[in-house]
Amino acid sequence: MATSSRQSAIFGVQDWKAIYQTFRQADFKSYDYETLRKSFIDYLRVYYPETYNDYVESSEFIALLDVIAFMGQGLAFRNDLNARENFIDTAERRDSVIKLANLVSYTPKRSLAGQGYLKITSVQTTQSIEDINGINLSNAVIIWNDPANPNWLEQFNTIINAALIDSQRIGKPGNTSTILGVQTQEYSMNIPDTALPIVPFSSTVDGTSMNFELVSVSSVDSETLYEIPPAPSGKFNVLYRNDKLGYGSPNTGFFFYFKQGVLQNYDFVLQQQISNQVVDIDIQGINNTDTWLYQLSESNGTDTLWRKVDNVYADAYLQTESSKRKIFSVNSRFNDQVSYVFGDGVFSEIPVGTFRAYVRAGNALTYTIDPTEMQGISISIPYISRAGRTETLTLGLQLQTPVSNAQARETLSNIKEGLLFLKLAQ
Repeated sequence: MATSSRQSAIFGVQDWKAIYQTFRQADFKSYDYETLRKSFIDYLRVYYPETYNDYVESSEFIALLDVIAFMGQGLAFRNDLNARENFIDTAERRDSVIKLANLVSYTPKRSLAGQGYLKITSVQTTQSIEDINGINLSNAVIIWNDPANPNWLEQFNTIINAALIDSQRIGKPGNTSTILGVQTQEYSMNIPDTALPIVPFSSTVDGTSMNFELVSVSSVDSETLYEIPPAPSGKFNVLYRNDKLGYGSPNTGFFFYFKQGVLQNYDFVLQQQISNQVVDIDIQGINNTDTWLYQLSESNGTDTLWRKVDNVYADAYLQTESSKRKIFSVNSRFNDQVSYVFGDGVFSEIPVGTFRAYVRAGNALTYTIDPTEMQGISISIPYISRAGRTETLTLGLQLQTPVSNAQARETLSNIKEGLLFLKLAQ
């Protein structure tokens, strides 16, 4: 038969009607092995009673029907699973639920890192400096509230002062605020210009070794402390808190703020202006708050900080000023990876150039840090003295009060409840 004749016979109107009449009697609701096998045999008995009538179990054709029925059950099962993942009520894979949530601009919450204050209990410097009595404090360990040292406060302040930037002294902070009823002063240590304001350390919590970082925080233009966007700036903030209950109080003294996790950077280049650009940050375990973006200058130094917003289109009518157009939002992905989402160039700028994203990835666990689990921590911070030399400040740190603000990422049931609440609110 010629090719054209064969195709005409297969796809002709008469043949299509015949096939339709045949399939009209088929049971397309058969999904399991037993029902599929019975449907095949019933179909053969009805439409091919004389062509095939060998239904014994040892028949080769019956064996083929068994294989096809088995494969049909597997395909039906997998198709059913895939179909369930397309609806928020029946989806069970986290990746599916997150994608469905992002479709309606709901960003599932990632983990919250454990964070709090570590009190400086001892200081030591390599710099040759003298206290008010002319005693050289180089490499001397000065302990906070030391009953055996009547000059501990003056010596403690002298060493801290030596590490601060030129415009600040103890009693002359860069900023003062009241955080949870405790007066908090901010002082900036003069660290090298090329160093990030991050000091890593580790501790064992609930029997698990965890990575932590001392971070630079501030309360400028805010009623709470927030981490200053990490970038080489030559400054690292240390806090002095005073609850007016004496030097022996756990809330009085010099403190560093810490967070669980490890800060990582992700560089990327955008060469063309593309509306609604999406950049995937393929780092797992990124927490819910610590995401930043810098546009790098030609010298590869951090230049312009882009502002993170909940949605690049939510407040578009407010983003008419050029200073407010450099914005991006963050979408959650599987395994707590994220995507940076940019605007369309109308109310927000389309990014072009070299960029560096800073993100902090943690262990995504829920835990409580007991003060006994963070004792005797020793860290060293290089700083630039007023003479322009690089010196080292060695600090002893201790946790004073329990920290219980670490939270695991939002569960699937919580995401679904959030979507339901969003639907009801609309």
